[in-house]
Amino acid sequence: MIPLTTNNERVSDSHSNLYAIILAQVVCFVNAFSGYVIARRAYQKPFEKFVSIVLGSMSFRIMIVGAVSWWCLSILGMPQLAYSFSLAIGVFVYLFAEIIYFHVLSDKIKSREKEQNTD
Repeated sequence: MIPLTTNNERVSDSHSNLYAIILAQVVCFVNAFSGYVIARRAYQKPFEKFVSIVLGSMSFRIMIVGAVSWWCLSILGMPQLAYSFSLAIGVFVYLFAEIIYFHVLSDKIKSREKEQNTD
Protein backbone atom coordinates (compact mmCIF):
# COMPACT_ATOMS: atom_id res chain seq x y z
CA MET A 1 0.00 0.00 0.00
CA ILE A 2 1.31 3.43 -0.92
CA PRO A 3 0.96 5.92 1.93
CA LEU A 4 -0.70 9.14 0.79
CA THR A 5 0.71 12.33 2.24
CA THR A 6 -0.40 15.93 2.47
CA ASN A 7 1.89 18.54 4.02
CA ASN A 8 4.21 15.86 5.44
CA GLU A 9 1.30 14.15 7.16
CA ARG A 10 -0.31 10.86 6.32
CA VAL A 11 -3.95 11.14 5.27
CA SER A 12 -4.95 8.50 7.81
CA ASP A 13 -3.55 10.71 10.62
CA SER A 14 -5.95 13.57 9.97
CA HIS A 15 -9.43 13.68 11.46
CA SER A 16 -12.35 12.96 9.18
CA ASN A 17 -15.20 15.34 8.51
CA LEU A 18 -17.66 12.90 10.09
CA TYR A 19 -15.61 12.83 13.29
CA ALA A 20 -15.63 16.66 13.40
CA ILE A 21 -19.39 16.76 12.81
CA ILE A 22 -20.08 14.22 15.53
CA LEU A 23 -17.74 15.98 17.98
CA ALA A 24 -19.46 19.33 17.35
CA GLN A 25 -22.86 17.75 17.97
CA VAL A 26 -21.60 16.19 21.19
CA VAL A 27 -20.39 19.61 22.34
CA CYS A 28 -23.81 21.09 21.49
CA PHE A 29 -25.67 18.28 23.26
CA VAL A 30 -23.58 18.57 26.42
CA ASN A 31 -24.20 22.33 26.40
CA ALA A 32 -27.97 21.88 26.02
CA PHE A 33 -28.11 19.09 28.61
CA SER A 34 -26.23 21.31 31.07
CA GLY A 35 -28.82 24.01 30.47
CA TYR A 36 -31.60 21.52 31.15
CA VAL A 37 -30.02 20.40 34.43
CA ILE A 38 -29.46 23.99 35.55
CA ALA A 39 -33.04 24.95 34.68
CA ARG A 40 -34.45 21.98 36.59
CA ARG A 41 -32.43 22.95 39.65
CA ALA A 42 -33.48 26.59 39.38
CA TYR A 43 -37.16 25.66 38.95
CA GLN A 44 -37.92 25.90 42.68
CA LYS A 45 -36.55 29.44 42.90
CA PRO A 46 -38.62 32.61 42.45
CA PHE A 47 -39.11 33.80 38.87
CA GLU A 48 -36.50 36.60 38.95
CA LYS A 49 -33.88 34.27 40.42
CA PHE A 50 -34.77 31.58 37.85
CA VAL A 51 -34.28 34.00 34.96
CA SER A 52 -30.96 35.28 36.30
CA ILE A 53 -29.65 31.75 36.84
CA VAL A 54 -30.74 30.60 33.36
CA LEU A 55 -29.38 33.65 31.52
CA GLY A 56 -26.17 33.65 33.53
CA SER A 57 -25.60 29.99 32.80
CA MET A 58 -26.26 30.58 29.09
CA SER A 59 -23.52 33.17 28.85
CA PHE A 60 -21.10 31.04 30.88
CA ARG A 61 -21.88 27.90 28.86
CA ILE A 62 -21.40 29.67 25.51
CA MET A 63 -17.95 30.81 26.68
CA ILE A 64 -17.12 27.20 27.53
CA VAL A 65 -18.37 26.07 24.10
CA GLY A 66 -16.12 28.70 22.53
CA ALA A 67 -13.11 27.51 24.51
CA VAL A 68 -13.80 23.85 23.71
CA SER A 69 -14.27 24.73 20.03
CA TRP A 70 -11.00 26.66 19.97
CA TRP A 71 -9.26 23.64 21.53
CA CYS A 72 -10.84 21.24 19.00
CA LEU A 73 -9.90 23.42 16.03
CA SER A 74 -6.46 24.59 17.15
CA ILE A 75 -5.04 21.81 19.25
CA LEU A 76 -6.83 18.73 17.92
CA GLY A 77 -6.78 19.95 14.31
CA MET A 78 -10.40 19.20 13.44
CA PRO A 79 -11.53 20.01 9.90
CA GLN A 80 -12.62 23.61 10.33
CA LEU A 81 -15.48 23.77 7.85
CA ALA A 82 -17.21 20.57 8.96
CA TYR A 83 -16.83 21.35 12.66
CA SER A 84 -17.94 24.98 12.32
CA PHE A 85 -21.03 24.28 10.22
CA SER A 86 -22.06 21.42 12.46
CA LEU A 87 -21.53 23.54 15.57
CA ALA A 88 -23.51 26.45 14.11
CA ILE A 89 -26.45 24.25 13.15
CA GLY A 90 -26.34 22.37 16.46
CA VAL A 91 -26.18 25.54 18.56
CA PHE A 92 -29.12 26.99 16.64
CA VAL A 93 -31.31 23.88 17.00
CA TYR A 94 -30.45 23.16 20.63
CA LEU A 95 -30.71 26.82 21.62
CA PHE A 96 -34.16 27.01 20.03
CA ALA A 97 -35.24 23.93 22.00
CA GLU A 98 -33.72 25.36 25.20
CA ILE A 99 -35.55 28.66 24.82
CA ILE A 100 -38.87 26.89 24.32
CA TYR A 101 -38.21 24.72 27.36
CA PHE A 102 -37.20 27.72 29.49
CA HIS A 103 -40.34 29.54 28.38
CA VAL A 104 -42.53 26.62 29.47
CA LEU A 105 -40.77 26.44 32.84
CA SER A 106 -41.05 30.19 33.38
CA ASP A 107 -44.81 30.05 32.67
CA LYS A 108 -45.14 27.30 35.29
CA ILE A 109 -43.18 29.37 37.80
CA LYS A 110 -45.33 32.44 37.13
CA SER A 111 -48.53 30.47 37.58
CA ARG A 112 -47.15 28.86 40.77
CA GLU A 113 -46.27 32.29 42.20
CA LYS A 114 -49.67 33.65 41.21
CA GLU A 115 -51.40 30.81 43.04
CA GLN A 116 -49.25 31.38 46.13
CA ASN A 117 -50.06 35.11 46.13
CA THR A 118 -53.82 34.55 45.87
CA ASP A 119 -53.91 32.14 48.82
